[in-house]
Parts: sequence; structure tokens; C-alpha cells
Amino acid sequence: MIRSDLTPALVEQVFSMAGAVSEALRAAVREAGITDSLAHLVWAIDPDVDPMPLRQIAGRLHCDPSNITLLADRLEEKGLAERRPHPADGRVRTLVLTPAGEQLRRSLMERVGEVSPLAALDVEQQRTLHELLATALESRPRRRA
Repeated sequence: MIRSDLTPALVEQVFSMAGAVSEALRAAVREAGITDSLAHLVWAIDPDVDPMPLRQIAGRLHCDPSNITLLADRLEEKGLAERRPHPADGRVRTLVLTPAGEQLRRSLMERVGEVSPLAALDVEQQRTLHELLATALESRPRRRA
């Protein structure tokens, strides 16, 4: 159900923003010698929060857990991440960035902050956009992981 005449324009803007952010990252991803998929995984692993189980990462990235396993293998081979037991349940595996992985993540984020369309927004505008997008995303139905 379309709730507003603006919905089609908003969807187009979201797609355009996603494409522009992706383009902003492309050079940094190439310089790092990794694929877009690996960069997306590095971006999704926040070193400042408790490590997520691999299955939860797959859900966050909307992909099959077997894909995360393959990507985790590649990140480990490159020395950017390592698997560790979950702190609360040693049977569950998590993926944690190494110092090199954390540096890559910071570099990717800095690039987006400098050259993406988001750089045109001041801090308050970014905060407002963040809150609006969070509200919209929280309203969607949840997928089972």
C-alpha cells in the first residue's frame, strides 16, 4: 500500500544514495585488494559491540550463513578477521576483526564520510536522516535467521 505520493520518489532517492555510497567505496575497496562482498562484511562487523554469531551476521546482511562462512574464510586468509567462540556460548562462532581489519573498516568509513553524498549533510542533518531511516527499517517484518 502506498502511503504517500512521495513514496516512489523516496524509494528512488534511497536507491540513488545506495549507489552513490557504493561508488564512493569502490576505490577504497580496490586499493585494499578485496571484493565488494568482503568490504560489506568488514563494514558490518562493529569492533565496539559484542561479537555477533555468524548466523546473526548472515541475517543482518540478508544472505545465507554458508555465504558468510566462505567470506569469513577469505577475511581470515587476508588477516582481516578471525573466528572466535562467542563469549556467552562457546559452541557458537563469531567473527572478529583483527587490527588490520579494524583499520580497513575505519578507512572505508572515512572514505564514505569524505566523498559520498552524506558528506554534504551536517551532523544534525545526518542524525535526523539516521533516525528517520531507523524508524522506517524498524517497521519492516523480520526475517528468520
